Amino acid sequence: MQTTQRHPSPLARPALKDANGLRAPVLLPKAATGKPAPALATFMKILAPGMLTGALWTQAWLGVWGALLLAFAVLAGVIAVPRLVGETGKATSWAKRVSFGEKIWLNRLFLPVPATDSARITTLYLVFWMGGLIALLGGFLSSSILSLTGLAVAYAAQFVSFGKLIQLYQTMKDKTPLYRFWTAVPHNDNLPGKAARSKHG
Repeated sequence: MQTTQRHPSPLARPALKDANGLRAPVLLPKAATGKPAPALATFMKILAPGMLTGALWTQAWLGVWGALLLAFAVLAGVIAVPRLVGETGKATSWAKRVSFGEKIWLNRLFLPVPATDSARITTLYLVFWMGGLIALLGGFLSSSILSLTGLAVAYAAQFVSFGKLIQLYQTMKDKTPLYRFWTAVPHNDNLPGKAARSKHG
C-alpha cells in the first residue's frame, strides 16, 4: 500500500515562544516585515516638536497662514529627510536601536510583546502627543507658558520612551529571525583575499 507524504505548510512550522510564553509563528506576515526607520529618523523626531512649535510662533511676522505653511514645510522635511538620506552610522547605534524597538512595538499584533512593556510605551506615546499638542497650541496662541510646558512634557516622555524601546528590542531581538537579521553584517565572498584563500584551500 502506497502512502503519500504530506508536506507541512509554512504556517505549520515549529513556532517560537513569544515574550508571554505563547507560541508565535516563525514567519511574520508581509505587513510586519518592512524595514525599521533609519537612525536619522530618531534625531528628526527629537527636533520635530521644537521646530514645529517655533514655526507656529512665526505668525507674529508671517501671519497665521504663513506660519501654518511653514509648519507644514517643516513637517514635510522631518518626514522626507530620513527617507532621502537613508541609513547612516552603525546598526547597533542607540538611535537605530530605538527604531528597531519602535518597529517591534508596531509589530505587536503579529508577534506579541510583553504586556507591561507595551502598556508603558503606549502611555508614553500618549503623553508625548499630549505635550506636543499643548506646545503647538502655545505656538499658535503665542503663549510661552503653554509652549515651554508642552515641550517639557513631550521631551521627557520621548526620551523615556526611547529607553523603553531599546529595552524592548533587547528583549525581543531573538524571538524571530527577522529581528536578528536587522543587525546582520553582509559578507562579500567576491573580495580578492577571500577568492585567493578559496583557491589555495
